[in-house]
Amino acid sequence: MLRIVYGAKGSGKTLKLIDEANSMVDKTAGSIVFITYVDRYNFDLNYNIRVINAGNFGVGTEEQLAGFVKGVMASNSDIDMLYIDGAHRITGKSVADMQYFYDEVAKASKNSAVEIVLSASTDELPSFLKGYENEKVN
Repeated sequence: MLRIVYGAKGSGKTLKLIDEANSMVDKTAGSIVFITYVDRYNFDLNYNIRVINAGNFGVGTEEQLAGFVKGVMASNSDIDMLYIDGAHRITGKSVADMQYFYDEVAKASKNSAVEIVLSASTDELPSFLKGYENEKVN
């Protein structure tokens, strides 16, 4: 399953992802992974959550990020939840220009038991994302 948490910059999307990830630690038997573009959330997330700064691995394009996410999923079959904060910042693209990434991540989620939750800095979702579960943060 793919879920998008979206809203304007500064609306609290990252905090929502962090709070949800922390609350899932006791609710899931598997692993939780949090992919981001900075190191500053390491101490906000429960120590049981694997935090990965994609920038530390040279990830910078949409294709690289999609491959990186799929590689993380393939390397650990125990992952139940995967959070991705700021995919558009990692790739330097707007959410509307990232259909390839979202399609690839959605396929990977569908082919596995991993629930993927992404944040998207946009007031309006592009049409290709409207078929997924969405939650707007104000």
